[in-house]
Amino acid sequence: MFFMKAGKEGIEMTSLMKIQSFIQACVQAIAAILEMDVTIVDSELIRIAGTGDYELEVGQKVNHGVFFEEIMKTGKSGIIENVFDAFTCISCEKRDTCKELANLAYPIFQNNHVVGVIAVIAFREKEREALLRKRARMEEFLKYMSVLIGSKLYTAEANNLLEEQIKVIKTTEMGSSFIQGSEKMQEIMKIVQKVSQTDSTVFIRGESGTGKEILAKTIHDLSSRRDKLMISINCAAIPENLVESELFGYEEGAFTGAKKQGSMGKFELADKSTIFLDEIGDMPLHVQTKLLRVLQENKVERIGGKAPIPIDIRVICATNKNIEQMVEEGTFREDLYYRLNIIPIELPPLRKRKEDIPALIQYYIEYYNQKLNKEITAVSKQAHEALLRYQWPGNIRELKNIIEYLANIVDGGVINLSDLPDHIVFQANEGYRDWALEDILQEYEKRILTNLIKTKTTAAEKKELADSLKISRATLYRKLGKYGLL
Repeated sequence: MFFMKAGKEGIEMTSLMKIQSFIQACVQAIAAILEMDVTIVDSELIRIAGTGDYELEVGQKVNHGVFFEEIMKTGKSGIIENVFDAFTCISCEKRDTCKELANLAYPIFQNNHVVGVIAVIAFREKEREALLRKRARMEEFLKYMSVLIGSKLYTAEANNLLEEQIKVIKTTEMGSSFIQGSEKMQEIMKIVQKVSQTDSTVFIRGESGTGKEILAKTIHDLSSRRDKLMISINCAAIPENLVESELFGYEEGAFTGAKKQGSMGKFELADKSTIFLDEIGDMPLHVQTKLLRVLQENKVERIGGKAPIPIDIRVICATNKNIEQMVEEGTFREDLYYRLNIIPIELPPLRKRKEDIPALIQYYIEYYNQKLNKEITAVSKQAHEALLRYQWPGNIRELKNIIEYLANIVDGGVINLSDLPDHIVFQANEGYRDWALEDILQEYEKRILTNLIKTKTTAAEKKELADSLKISRATLYRKLGKYGLL
């Protein structure tokens, strides 16, 4: 069954249309339990699912939906006890031929907005009497079905967002950080090829910016779980009081501010897939205890939940901290450490794999040429030597940012030493090794003039610059000509 909604931007599916098969299965189950027919319509009054006669009308617009429109407008449940007496039915053109005798409806929410209506319908007098007699119980039942559908919508939305993130990563960075020129990186990738075929827990260690998350994605993409989205969570980026609910989810009313319908946690979202726990060293101790239980039992229990939920996941975690020292200090559970540290992988910092730097530079130049519509074709020998000698405390992330900076400020097709930031050039004077003093002074003078002349375009502005430097205008022009800056 295909559904489409015409809009200003073309044709698009509503959120309920995207999970139609799930919804149809729901209404059939509800109808079997209640022994009455059930239907669901979306915000455009398209019948998404139905039983009985309404199953044949799935995909069609409801042309007598005044009652449903009222439910969506108010966001509250409603009932038509008798279609011949109901106010909302008076203006309906189908009133005289309507087969419905009574209708109990409840709104369906997504992100606190009504996106549809679920309704129980009585077509026979006996069903109408039962509906009125059991109204409270049936309304409560519809409420829980609405929450179930809302939860499914939330999961579908989360998966769509994650899928877009994965696509971005795959098209922009996969393969970049794992250029394997160095012997150490080749060894790591051999390990990755092997462990990706198992479900054993991987513990990635390395400094910030070395590419731990991209390595985790690589393991996932090579695994049998690659058809599912990898779920990532940064334990350091979530407030301590929210870590547990983010990981394990919660039920309605579990705490103040909890969503009415509750929420799935990241572990449930990662079922049949991989979950990546970045910065695991920042996980609070009380959450570590629950995480250990989840890993041992392969079950997760929501906050406020009464029953554990079975899950099938592969865990990859990462940290830039000294976990062994944290274990000694009592800030990280020893039993959890041993449970996680099954397959340890240590990513070297960029300063210890400098043979990979030229390929990384070339990769990011090509990437930003395309992204920023630039035409950088080369790096001068002096600039290249400075980039190789720099220690890169921020690792690959810093190198990527530097190339993006250069792609923005370089005017010609070549990156020169004068284009590099001062902290790279002057770090331990490595950029000027084996240079004569006169050459160093000239290079520094060129760097200064290059930066100062950028906004000085008129003769008057150049004279003002010469005055501020306490040199004549002729001297300024001679120096600008010398360095090709006129």
